[in-house]
Amino acid sequence: MKNLTLSLTAIALLSTAAVADMHLDKIGGEAKLFYGTNDANDGDFFNKGQSYGNVGVHVGGTSAVGSCATCTKLNFGVTGVSTMGLENTLVSNTWVGQSLSDKDINDGVWIDTLNLAFHPLDGITNTTLVLGRQALDTPLVFTEKWNIAENTYDAAVAVNNDIVDTTLVGAWVGRTNGIDVVKGGYANTVTGQGVVRSDGISDNAFHRFLTDEGAYALGAVTKLIPMVTAQAWYYVAPKVANLAWIQGDTEYMGFGLGAQYVYTDPQAAKSETGSGYAVKLGYNLEGLGLSASYSDMDEDLMTATNLGGTQSKLYTEGWWTYGEVSQKDTTAFNVSATYDIPEIANLGVYYTNADHGSDAKPDFQEIAVTAGKDLGNLNLTLAYVNSDHDGDKDATGKEIDAQNDIQVYATYKF
Repeated sequence: MKNLTLSLTAIALLSTAAVADMHLDKIGGEAKLFYGTNDANDGDFFNKGQSYGNVGVHVGGTSAVGSCATCTKLNFGVTGVSTMGLENTLVSNTWVGQSLSDKDINDGVWIDTLNLAFHPLDGITNTTLVLGRQALDTPLVFTEKWNIAENTYDAAVAVNNDIVDTTLVGAWVGRTNGIDVVKGGYANTVTGQGVVRSDGISDNAFHRFLTDEGAYALGAVTKLIPMVTAQAWYYVAPKVANLAWIQGDTEYMGFGLGAQYVYTDPQAAKSETGSGYAVKLGYNLEGLGLSASYSDMDEDLMTATNLGGTQSKLYTEGWWTYGEVSQKDTTAFNVSATYDIPEIANLGVYYTNADHGSDAKPDFQEIAVTAGKDLGNLNLTLAYVNSDHDGDKDATGKEIDAQNDIQVYATYKF
């Protein structure tokens, strides 16, 4: 019944908006062209079979509903993705998992955002309810920003700010267009590079989140401790797991220090509780950013990865290859450096190393180098990534060489 109720939320919101006094606050969006190519399996750069690409457009906005400009907001957004025929000439894969029809890749268009944000007890308590399709940002359930299209969720979220410098959050998540980690990835789609999947011009790509019952989350973020931002989250996914995340970050005179702890309690028979932690030290000064981080996940950890995606919020997460540092029985470290050269470019160098305790999982290393430049509303970014699974072998027993990726990102905001 919950899935049915929330899937009808979009219809209810549109009906409400149609009869209410509406004032458009803002509207905007962005157009993107992402392209990547690699030399995997001894292939050659820029060959069609070694390349992946997409064009994506997102348009969204906010409208005030009713006579009070701040009481009720209708947030809306639409995303469209296409290869523009690139699969016939330049690429053989996509950034988004897109459906197949007679070996052609279907374009995808879907409502990625449609929700009402309102204060049900305005004047009594500083509480906001957000009902409908939306982006989320919590340690273990979040919208990933790196892809050409972002994953979103059908959810009901309550946010309270009555306590000074503190935000309390309660949420129920019912559906997502990200990966279903229980069922194991995409179904009837092109194997895209990222978490988002589309299924033609429809909402069919939004599926249950973990189970038919969805999942619940409670969280608190506070700055009551001087110079520290602390947060604690607890998740309940019925019949799947109970999970917790605790984090604290502080910054002083350019130096930053952070610590993270994750705890998992799977509900499967004979499963053990597990945990992991990460720490980070950083320094920022006049455009220069330096950081070093370390993480350790124990052998009984269920996951530290986004439950609706592929990425993790761990300090040690790789720049391009996600899911390595968040595996159980894994220690990892990351060293990163960024430098903003005014009027020239934003530069970045990132190194990630993950040591898997199991002999069945090859250790992992990644080096990424990026350069980006803003030209008015247009951002251009070039990235080079070298990733290597030490000792990994193909079906014939031959050791697989390190893979190199070259990627181009073009984003125009309007």
